Amino acid sequence: MDAPELPPPPPPAPVRRLTRRRLLQLAGGAAALGLGAEVLRVVVRTNEHTVIPGRVYRTAQLKPDQLRELIAEKGVRTVVNLRGVCTDTAWYLGECRTTHAANVNQEDITFSAKRFPAPAEVRRLVEVLDHTAYPIVFHCQRGADRTGLASTVAVLLHTDADLATARRQLWPRYGHVAVGRTAVLDAFFDYYEAWLARRGEPHAPDRFRQWVNTGYCPGPYRAELTLVGGTRFPTGQGLRVAVRARNTSIEPWRFTTGRGGIRLCHTVTVADGTNMYRSYSGHFARVVPPGEAVEFACGVPPLPPGAYQFHADLIDGEPIELLDTAFVQYGSEPLAVPLTIS
Repeated sequence: MDAPELPPPPPPAPVRRLTRRRLLQLAGGAAALGLGAEVLRVVVRTNEHTVIPGRVYRTAQLKPDQLRELIAEKGVRTVVNLRGVCTDTAWYLGECRTTHAANVNQEDITFSAKRFPAPAEVRRLVEVLDHTAYPIVFHCQRGADRTGLASTVAVLLHTDADLATARRQLWPRYGHVAVGRTAVLDAFFDYYEAWLARRGEPHAPDRFRQWVNTGYCPGPYRAELTLVGGTRFPTGQGLRVAVRARNTSIEPWRFTTGRGGIRLCHTVTVADGTNMYRSYSGHFARVVPPGEAVEFACGVPPLPPGAYQFHADLIDGEPIELLDTAFVQYGSEPLAVPLTIS
């Protein structure tokens, strides 16, 4: 009996070729997964990164147990807190206890994510970087803006990187976006770059130190304030205190009749610091270039006989807490003079 005839074998499965479009889809998906993981690390987790291998690290604000682990893992000898001294907050007290227990240094420097760094605080950062024990770790709240500023300074001072490379510490991959008020941190390095360009010189660590010590001016926020006239006034009458402000900054001052712009804020206090009167002058449209001056007539209502303190400083922005910037925050000297009402 003949063997049954077997069916023919099935044809080979077609080879699936990855089209260009499919390859792009797969690459895009992988990139999205990687980007998502990086976003989670920056926004939700510790935002920990290496700035200079073995010497400088950066993070967001860590919990005490996280900080203990980082100190042990990296051999950290100095924690640089860029949020300032905040003795009434749990995070600051927890950090102090942790660094004390680990026998490491803690340096407190006050920066803002939305204002130019004060010259004195930049000089202090340079001093810390030049003299502290390494390795170090920088942190602010999110590890993005203030930490990016300090990390850029560390790269400028302690590597042979050029300015463009150092400025990568202020990139979106660390959570910093140069949009809105946080763009002032990028402008800080723009000023340094312009200073180098005027001198026809490339960046070098000693040149950055020189600029920090003698060349850095935080935008328009520097003034010389003087009193015009006397300080003794008769009782029972309103006061008109004249103040002259000379622009000693590198940018023009802009006064407006509307909201915002630069204003002169003046206050009158008694000996114990109680505020008797506060008001604002400078609601006019004018541009005051560097080197020029403008005068303000500061009105004060009648005051009882006695000794008072008159205080004046320029501000920029709305005269509401957290929405304005006082020049004194950048190291500009305010005006403080005694007034006598008799």
